[in-house]
Amino acid sequence: MAVFTLSETKEAIKKLYPLRIPILLNGATGVGKTAIVKEVAEELGLPLIDIWLAQETPESIGKIPESHDFSPVFESGAVFFFEHLNRSTPWVRQAVMSVFSERTLGGEKLHPDTLVIGAVNTGEDYTDTDDLEEALLAEFAIINVVPDIDEVTNYLSEITPETTAFWAAITMEIRDDFYEANRFSQLNPAKTSKNLEFALEVIKMYYNDPFLRKLLYTVISSDVADKLLTRLDFSHIKSLVNSILAGQDVEVEDSKVPVILAVIASMQLSDNEFSNAIKFAKKFYEELGIEDGIIGFLFNLARRNRELFIRNITYIKNEFPNLKDELSL
Repeated sequence: MAVFTLSETKEAIKKLYPLRIPILLNGATGVGKTAIVKEVAEELGLPLIDIWLAQETPESIGKIPESHDFSPVFESGAVFFFEHLNRSTPWVRQAVMSVFSERTLGGEKLHPDTLVIGAVNTGEDYTDTDDLEEALLAEFAIINVVPDIDEVTNYLSEITPETTAFWAAITMEIRDDFYEANRFSQLNPAKTSKNLEFALEVIKMYYNDPFLRKLLYTVISSDVADKLLTRLDFSHIKSLVNSILAGQDVEVEDSKVPVILAVIASMQLSDNEFSNAIKFAKKFYEELGIEDGIIGFLFNLARRNRELFIRNITYIKNEFPNLKDELSL
């Protein structure tokens, strides 16, 4: 679990946006969640559709009432922001679940450029966060937002440089009081297969980014994220994957094989890359006997490369004769 200042929250949202992972902002009332979402919308050049779920009914959400102009989320892209998720009724939350899990609303698909964000207010005045089902939390990258005391004092120091030392001292004095006043219940990402898929997407795009660790903390529990990070050298993994897909003979540590297979299975491949991926998988299937891992690898590979998989199904069954009964589409 990790907490994010406002500037880190903005960075995380903008980095997660290309992955189309729904985002859940969690923090005390007034911490700045809405302001950050507005800033992100402006910087992305997208309109903001702001829905206060505590004031909605299932009928108004599901039927897209005239009081809301939702057209940008379908036609051109928008920041679709659902506030007070934990203050809404279970029926309202159920009505908007398709937005988070399927990127649809009222049976209509969201535009690919639409960014979906939810927000919850937690703390002593909001004790119902625990009512959020794990199945719902698993749909999101979760960002726990805290007050940005250092940034405020840095700004004040910039506009009055002669008082830098004064503001630095004030920061130390007020930080604890400020955090106490903004206490909230932190949320953990769930441990589901969907969260692991999110983590792999983050790794694939940001394996060499200094912000990677914090991004992983938003999509999967910190203990799992730490295990992934301690086992992997991401620049090395990228190099290995590229070499494997190019058909080169590479040496790979046994411990890294499952992760490499997972990364390859999440990619859309060319004909040659597909063939080389199958050869690599067969080599380690024979050497390590990781039958369950290979079945999962082939299943995910088929999901991302269905046409290639269908064209090569006979070849694949010949390469993995013991898995013939498992290899059905």
